[in-house]
Amino acid sequence: MAIAVAPVQQGMDFRGKDQRGMDQRAFENVNWQKVGMAELEQHDRMQIQEMRQWLEAFTGYERNNRYVIRNDQGQNKFFVQEKSSCFERNFCHGDCKAWRMDVYHLGHGELSEEFQDKTPFIHLERPFTLTLCCYERPKVIVTDMNTGAQLGEIHEPFGLCRPFQLQVRSPTGQDVLHTEAQCFQPGLCLPLPCEGIPCNTVDFPVLDAQNGQQVAHIEKQWKWGDFCKCHKDWDKFDVDFPGMNSEYKGILLATALSIQMRWFDKRNDQNSNPERMEDSCLSSLLSAALSS
Repeated sequence: MAIAVAPVQQGMDFRGKDQRGMDQRAFENVNWQKVGMAELEQHDRMQIQEMRQWLEAFTGYERNNRYVIRNDQGQNKFFVQEKSSCFERNFCHGDCKAWRMDVYHLGHGELSEEFQDKTPFIHLERPFTLTLCCYERPKVIVTDMNTGAQLGEIHEPFGLCRPFQLQVRSPTGQDVLHTEAQCFQPGLCLPLPCEGIPCNTVDFPVLDAQNGQQVAHIEKQWKWGDFCKCHKDWDKFDVDFPGMNSEYKGILLATALSIQMRWFDKRNDQNSNPERMEDSCLSSLLSAALSS
């Protein structure tokens, strides 16, 4: 089934309006769930940046991750707040770990505690699973908070020789998108935080599951904060999804967040630091050699 790219009607549309010109009462009464999806419709490229947290950097105590999502002009548009429990963050690792996140519209574009008074417009839920090889594979459920409808699910298939892949399924369970990072690209085998070199990025092309054509692209950029948590720049992802509607854009942002949590979050057992990413690549090479 081909991917729909026609814009979806979102009701009241605030595109082109300056929200700073709204009076405070109107600003407080905005339906942020509708505004969030309408705002997402406008952008064909977005950046996801994890926000530095000093307590976690200096003590190693795992706190809920926070991310800011910017447009291609560097303007803050959305905020992502992880809402996992202390037990889940510190004791549930690897394939089995559970987590959840909410995506908020920032309104004025300023990072403040104001967003906590709003209602998120997208919710991500990664339930706990007893994953073992092909049994109980991890999945992330993505929900539109405005309608309460499920946008889709992000599944991680079992692949001994292809460890970095995800499948996006529709609410009916049909595979619609597929993304996979080739194991032997420089950014996985020898990650470096120096911009402009091949070792600085990890590419996740997004393909239509029906015809195999590339329809979007997710790129992980290594930052100095990936190697030293005291540095100001942490995880960064670029997401390109030209021509897609807001539902697909929302689920691709969720896919990028899932990639970060699955393979690039330091609380993971197997891939908790860049050096271990090289081990995963070498293990995949050995598995491929043995199976041939």
